[in-house]
Amino acid sequence: MLYVIKKQMKKKLFILFIPLFIIGFIFKNDIQQAYFSYKEKKIISNSIVWSSQRKLRIDDFNFEPTKTQMDNVAVTVGIVSVHKFGKRINHRSTTVFQPEYSFITDKKDSLVLRIAQARFDLCELYRRKMELKIDSLNKEDITKINSDTITKYEELYYNLFENEWTKFNEITTNHLSSSLIKMENYLLDELK
Repeated sequence: MLYVIKKQMKKKLFILFIPLFIIGFIFKNDIQQAYFSYKEKKIISNSIVWSSQRKLRIDDFNFEPTKTQMDNVAVTVGIVSVHKFGKRINHRSTTVFQPEYSFITDKKDSLVLRIAQARFDLCELYRRKMELKIDSLNKEDITKINSDTITKYEELYYNLFENEWTKFNEITTNHLSSSLIKMENYLLDELK
């Protein structure tokens, strides 16, 4: 009797999972899109979104005086993006600052916020460049473009941002003030 009940349960479960599997297969892209949108919203809700009106403040950072960090600041920024293919590539991206992973070691260092803001602004500049490139792909035959193509461009532009920031840091080792002013002026012009 117990064997018959177990067998019937397995049959019912099997019958239940077939439609779920078919629905999952049919709506795979929509389910994937919903998942990525959820991840995007979660990251954004725990971050500060770049805005020309909102500048970083000391209280946006964790204060960790015992850590060693070049320029007394660790600025964690990134680009969150989601894309979807239809008749054209729909791409949405946001530049974020993540307070949870950012810290300062000295609250009295007057350059800390300027350095942090420059990094945040530079990331926004490269996000915009990435968006322009992805928008230009819509003028091509998008049937030849897939999700991997978009991901490669996202990685490329983030790496270009990191490389430019690294160069800036190498130059500023000896001439921080003048290099920072040049970077700020460059960003001011570019982000208009």
